[in-house]
Amino acid sequence: MSEPAYIDALWLTIAFACGIIAKRISLPPLIGFLVTGFILNATGLTQGHIREILQVLSDLGVMLLLFTIGLKINIQNLIKREIWATATIHMIISVLALSSVVFLLSFTGFKVIGDFSFRSSLLIGFALSFSSTVFVVKVLEERGELNSYHGKIAIGILVIQDIFAVLFITLSKGEWPSIWVLGLPLYLWLVRHLLNRIFNLVDHGELLTIFGMFAAFITGALSFYAVGLKADLGALVAGMLLTTHPRSKELYERMMGYKDFFLTAFFINIGLSGIPGGGHIIIAVILVLLVNMKGGLFLFILSRFRLRARTAFLTSISLGNYSEFALITGMVGMKEGWITGDWIMILAVAMSLSFLVTSPINHRAHDLFDYFKPWITRLNRRIKSDDEEPDLSSIVLVIFALDDFPTNLNSIKEIKKVSRYNFEVGVISHFPDQEEKFRELGVDHIYNYRLRLGRDLVESLLEKE
Repeated sequence: MSEPAYIDALWLTIAFACGIIAKRISLPPLIGFLVTGFILNATGLTQGHIREILQVLSDLGVMLLLFTIGLKINIQNLIKREIWATATIHMIISVLALSSVVFLLSFTGFKVIGDFSFRSSLLIGFALSFSSTVFVVKVLEERGELNSYHGKIAIGILVIQDIFAVLFITLSKGEWPSIWVLGLPLYLWLVRHLLNRIFNLVDHGELLTIFGMFAAFITGALSFYAVGLKADLGALVAGMLLTTHPRSKELYERMMGYKDFFLTAFFINIGLSGIPGGGHIIIAVILVLLVNMKGGLFLFILSRFRLRARTAFLTSISLGNYSEFALITGMVGMKEGWITGDWIMILAVAMSLSFLVTSPINHRAHDLFDYFKPWITRLNRRIKSDDEEPDLSSIVLVIFALDDFPTNLNSIKEIKKVSRYNFEVGVISHFPDQEEKFRELGVDHIYNYRLRLGRDLVESLLEKE
């Protein structure tokens, strides 16, 4: 069983089984993938090519994730105050608050904390201030809200956090990017036109997949890495260069399947970071208790802008977690001698537990808002919000009443019964004898397209005479 082929087959089998179990108990499959990593570590089934394979797949998954996000990003959204100001204010407050708590924990006597300075606590606070791009995108996708107003705000905040991450990694290396970074704006301008021209030549088959990989990994990630910048950021920017192309949605849908597979490796890889001891778990649990503070702070800050409390709540629920960037930051700090390897394990457990705790909360986000609505809506400001609900009182709801006539009648009955708006209902009917039954149900407008088609045809022929 120690042969690499069997080990590789085993981790795929365990990941699949754990993913199904997580789904069956109403948790995202990614929780099952995290558990897979811990199981592999605990049982010692890491002799094959697991670590090498998963590390490569994990890196590819994060790049593809950011590339697909870039395909959906509107630059104008990032310069909105509720996005850049919220991200900045939240980070400053979170770093100060979390680092203070971590510094106080250093006096508790836990051996896993080791020798600790205030600079070390600032590093940990900074690491914990980030929200997980991978997790947030996954939960928004599962709720079908990636393109919603609050989903776009959450993604915008994550992008701003990514910019802070790039600055940190650049400064922590003690070296500036290559001088060639000054030519990056010209390169991006040229490659944008080149990619869009190539995109027009690509058909709908396998070339579309290869084009997506080329754009994400070569023109984006590799180019940024070559000038000393974060490769992940390059993939994000490559996606943004293609946002305005008419087929960007098609490319997005094509790359999603590959992204999901590669991200499976990302979560398993986190679980492989080590086997936590009792001290690691206790500190991690304390940190997870503070994750609600992150969400609450997002809620308060966002509600100070021109946003409804509901939008602020749904955004803060999705952002209330710890990020995979905590591990990256921790590794940088460990190399610099600011923290010990025990903190890497603590951060890994804290992030995993934050996913486990906040997954069911995100799953029931709308139910939670309805329950706490009387208290949450007190945050609404007495000004017109940018995301104000439209007035639907004068909307005409049109129903295509074609072959399945009984189903159409039942649909109108249900709409009249449950609708909280004063809709006017219109139907496009198939046969003339349907009109009387529609009128009995209170339909306001009826258009018989067969009858109209005949009249319009006759009128058209007469005009030509």
